[in-house]
Amino acid sequence: MGWIILILVVVIIAFKIGSKSGKTISTVSNAGGMHIKYAKLIECILGGHPECKIIGETRTYIRIGVSNYGGTTMFHLQQSTDNVLLIDYDVSNNPVFPSFTLHFAFPDNMYQSEMYDRICTRVQEKAYEMMT
Repeated sequence: MGWIILILVVVIIAFKIGSKSGKTISTVSNAGGMHIKYAKLIECILGGHPECKIIGETRTYIRIGVSNYGGTTMFHLQQSTDNVLLIDYDVSNNPVFPSFTLHFAFPDNMYQSEMYDRICTRVQEKAYEMMT
């Protein structure tokens, strides 16, 4: 009897997770995909470095960045449930700074230029912290 209850609980949890994931995918698809939904933010990121490019994209994720002799800088944009955009900013193999990651969560209806401004401000603060 205990196994039946356990299996039932697992099935209910899996259904709820799948339902939220399906809604998230549907929302992004209805907006034209990640590339269209976050076009302004992507434009700002791509404009930050001449070698920056979109490296990978799925239905709810996009990776943008650059990798060269100065290290690797990547933006990971992940559409999450509850209308939240998660962004990870990763720097690695940089000859000046040690590797680090900054995490951001923004409501997906926030102005994308404001998202970018907040990311830039936090990156500047992190660089200052590491230099002092």
